[in-house]
Amino acid sequence: MLRVEPLLGTRAEASVVARLPEIAESAERAIIDEVGRLESVFTVFDPTSALHDLRRSGATEVVELLAVIALATEWHELSHGAFHPGAQPLIDLWDAAEAAQVIPSDDDLAQTAARLARQVSPMSMNLNGIVKGWIADQALSKTVDAVDISSGWLNLGGDVMHRGSGSASVGIEDPKRPYDNVVPLSTVELSNEALATSGAARRWWSIDGRRISKVFDPRTGQPVDHIASATVIAPNGATADVLATAALVLAPSETLEIVAEADAECLLIDNAGAIISSSDRFTQT
Repeated sequence: MLRVEPLLGTRAEASVVARLPEIAESAERAIIDEVGRLESVFTVFDPTSALHDLRRSGATEVVELLAVIALATEWHELSHGAFHPGAQPLIDLWDAAEAAQVIPSDDDLAQTAARLARQVSPMSMNLNGIVKGWIADQALSKTVDAVDISSGWLNLGGDVMHRGSGSASVGIEDPKRPYDNVVPLSTVELSNEALATSGAARRWWSIDGRRISKVFDPRTGQPVDHIASATVIAPNGATADVLATAALVLAPSETLEIVAEADAECLLIDNAGAIISSSDRFTQT
């Protein structure tokens, strides 16, 4: 069975194998409902959300938000600053540049990045590089641990998690051909694991006739495009999500080192099309 709902700005797809069809259907509904509940905590588009309130007041007592902030802050250190949970000022700077159609000066970018390096401010939190994977962890694990359910998987716009018996086959798209009807570049089997893919193929600012990657190094504010796509398999969704985000910024050698330390695996495709893999699990199609 499969349940699909528009959530988190993408498609949330949940599928459960259970002893009875009605149990599977109820579990799929519970997974999607939990994704929706957690989205209401972390969305920046609802002025009543916990994250929006944190940005306004600088404080929160919401357990889920505190948990993700703590995890994101830890990964800021582990990624050597390549992932920054407080990078919203840089995003705002580039958004304003697009509106004005004037590329930010190197000095403006450097000064903003320097301020971020000194402090991770609650009022500038942007958790997009980790929260989708964390939500997948919470929503799927909470439900699949129930009696009479043998397995389940959840796909949140490319963040995929599998729990239980068996496995789930996941295709990895070619970043040079990011189309729904194209044969995947690679496939992998997930078993009690999570997979996340990040890339810049569909994300850019358009300024003065130029397409500028929305992937930037938070340590400098400068766009980066040396990695076209990064796919990470990890024991949980938050780890897969944040590592796939950081891998777009780091040098491949740095990514391979951090991925190994996290008991994860990765498939990197650089901007010239070269493939760098830490594992032979990624079957070429």
